[in-house]
Amino acid sequence: MDYLREILRNKKNEIKNLDGRFNKKENIPGKSLNKNSINSNFSFIENINSSKINIIAEIKKASPSRGMINDSLDIEKTAILYSRYKSFIGAISIITEPVYFKGSTDFIKVVKKVSDLPVLRKDFIFHESQIYESAALGADCILLISSILGQKKLNKLYNIAKNSGLDVLVEAHSVREFDKAFNTGARLIGINNRNLKNMEVNINNIIDILEHEAGKDIKEKIIVCESGMDNIGDIKELYDRGIKVFLIGSYFMQSKNLAQDLSDMETRLKNENLI
Repeated sequence: MDYLREILRNKKNEIKNLDGRFNKKENIPGKSLNKNSINSNFSFIENINSSKINIIAEIKKASPSRGMINDSLDIEKTAILYSRYKSFIGAISIITEPVYFKGSTDFIKVVKKVSDLPVLRKDFIFHESQIYESAALGADCILLISSILGQKKLNKLYNIAKNSGLDVLVEAHSVREFDKAFNTGARLIGINNRNLKNMEVNINNIIDILEHEAGKDIKEKIIVCESGMDNIGDIKELYDRGIKVFLIGSYFMQSKNLAQDLSDMETRLKNENLI
């Protein structure tokens, strides 16, 4: 099944309801309309520490490939837990797509009330109204996916987001898409090990892409490894290759005891001198 095509079809209907309410920047004071936010002007990029491992810990209830992952997920308690482990968690990712991931934009509001970690809004963004909505909700960073945007549109949305006070994680799944992300000038480039069409994961994808791109000057870029990271050995191998930022979702979301698993991960990362 081509999950991406189905998701985008649903998204287009969702955009129709947004356009008109979030179609201009002038209604966004500073960066956030979320007055209950603990931190309404927080730099996502500045919270990344280049001298250690940085985990972007994700909140998601479901996924197209796995179905429901955690139907009893308590968003507030999870955000509070993540915030206790700032030794390695530098940000919270929130999937807001409602149909396949069972997400909600309300999740951002909940998290911002209880956590001072910067928030990444992950969704299938292809219209400027979604960017203004993200800023109004209090997000600190948004995801732009190279595979669903042409270079011109990608550049346009990237610039709108930056001008709206948002950091941008531009995501690639292939060498061609990495080139598109690189050409935006974005500092944050995510390499997703998951194929968005069939949702299969290949953890070697990031290595293959970076080896192919070895001729590019990417030392000023912050590369984010996305999907399939649940093994400290894999994380250490990529860290030794210069990758400092990892987005982890399903591993945390399917945990039976998240507090214990976070504590164990902190211990293991310390033992490997990664934090």
